[in-house]
Amino acid sequence: MTMTADSQVAIVADDDCHHHHSQSADNDSTTYQELISFLSSPRSDLRKAAVEATLASLTSPNDEDVNSAARHLTSHNAIVPLCRIASIASNTEVKSNDALAALAILCSHPLVGDQCIHDFIESDCRGIGRMLEIALSNPPPMLPPSAMLSTSISSRLALECNEWRERVNYACALLANAVRTERGAVDFVGRSFPDEAVPSSSSSSSLKNRDEEKKDGAAAAADTKPTATLLLSRFLNPAYIDTSSPGYKQAMEAWNNPKLNVSGSGGSSRRRKQQNPLLSSYDDPDLDEYDSDFDNKELLDDITVKEMPESKEAGDTEPTSSEGLVEYYDPYQHVAAVIMNITQLERGRDFLMKLSSSSENATTKSTKAVTTTSHLQSLLPQLTSPNPARRRGIAGTLKNCCFSQDSIWWLLNVVHIDKSLLMTLAGPEELTIDEKVGLDPDYWLLGPQKHREPDALVRLYVAEAILLLLSSGGRRARETLRERRTYIIIKLADMVEEDEEVSERLFECVQYLRRDEEGTEEGSSDRRAYEKYARGMVEMDGAKNRKTAGLLLPPSTTTTFDTTERDDDYDNID
Repeated sequence: MTMTADSQVAIVADDDCHHHHSQSADNDSTTYQELISFLSSPRSDLRKAAVEATLASLTSPNDEDVNSAARHLTSHNAIVPLCRIASIASNTEVKSNDALAALAILCSHPLVGDQCIHDFIESDCRGIGRMLEIALSNPPPMLPPSAMLSTSISSRLALECNEWRERVNYACALLANAVRTERGAVDFVGRSFPDEAVPSSSSSSSLKNRDEEKKDGAAAAADTKPTATLLLSRFLNPAYIDTSSPGYKQAMEAWNNPKLNVSGSGGSSRRRKQQNPLLSSYDDPDLDEYDSDFDNKELLDDITVKEMPESKEAGDTEPTSSEGLVEYYDPYQHVAAVIMNITQLERGRDFLMKLSSSSENATTKSTKAVTTTSHLQSLLPQLTSPNPARRRGIAGTLKNCCFSQDSIWWLLNVVHIDKSLLMTLAGPEELTIDEKVGLDPDYWLLGPQKHREPDALVRLYVAEAILLLLSSGGRRARETLRERRTYIIIKLADMVEEDEEVSERLFECVQYLRRDEEGTEEGSSDRRAYEKYARGMVEMDGAKNRKTAGLLLPPSTTTTFDTTERDDDYDNID
């Protein structure tokens, strides 16, 4: 008598749940070998049943059973057949979404996660390429309004859309886990970034060297289409978010009413990282004490970018947990974690900060205004997203970009990254007239309606980003932040901060802002910032008066104005 596929795999699943009561270690290993053979079977019904059994073993309420299943599945290399099944578009035929769920659990498992990620990015598995294909797949086509009148058609379309969002959500989470490692990040960057994504010299010698590198087999394999740009455009497109979902409405309510959101209040942010490991980062920089010598070489010795630690112990990386994947209203939410992880590489930061030009129609048809922008600038509005996964990833991305010392001037004076960071720390507190002097009005114009970032992990990344601007930017960067009254926002944020680690970082920022620079007299930092602001106010009033006078009388031919700008080169200022 021939057993059906369900009955065959049901025996395997039953053995998996009760093996510690009835079978020896050898029989247990044989059971998982049979399960892996079912996953690789040419019969779709066997593969479907095997995927269901695999996911059931990994979602058991007994932690010991889950750990045992994860170890056996990893030792028998279940990642490869699961990836192949996950690549199949049909979810009803082989349960490809369940295969993605099993992969997400294995790659984020504390015991076997690192080994699973290693197997995931191997050439035999091609996990990153497979997940990119899923993430960039097209959603189900929209039907005409006449067809939507049918309840059965609309229900089927809604089911297909939900399954597509689920697939994309799992794929992006797996990408975020894969790029936690150096090899995964390099693989993603190589597959995703075109050569022109990285600024380089245009000399003929460099171009010749690049052509020679392209001839190399490894370099040629990495030169593919710029899928990172496509993935980023999907991430920034709100059309892919299901705004009718209860999860979206709940997130909006929590964002608009911070008092209802208790997930980010109080407690240890280090512990919260473990509870909600949606992002990964390298070691926290050691910025405990202020020293003016930081402006020299000692700064880079103390604040070192731990670019992709080779082992879990070497860094503070946390995998993207599968527990946060129940709601799929925002399928591209975990792209924020992908971006954060790849910016640990210099090439990833260059990709985000590279300027691109675009032409816009000016006042006349014959002329066009050319504007330059970067991917990083397009990410700044995500700091106000109702989705905490997006805010965490982008806040960590901004922190990573602040490690690029050569870009500090651009970040402060073109991107105005300090304003985007400080807006997350600004709260509803009423400011005095003295505190408002020289402060950007956007920080306090909303009054009681302005709420501070509720998630402690986001506040931690923001505080560390500001700390990097103050330390690695040199004296000129600190003077710029003092002149913009950064201290006012940080002081008020620190007064109400309940998280100990965030408060420590804010206090270190205060030390940089309030202490006098080396070789200056006491109180010179505050006095110089005030004099700079007062001088700017006088110059602004003078410009207004000259403009008004120009409307009444022609300018004198003997009158000259100093139109030279100050050299704000941050690199050569101590």
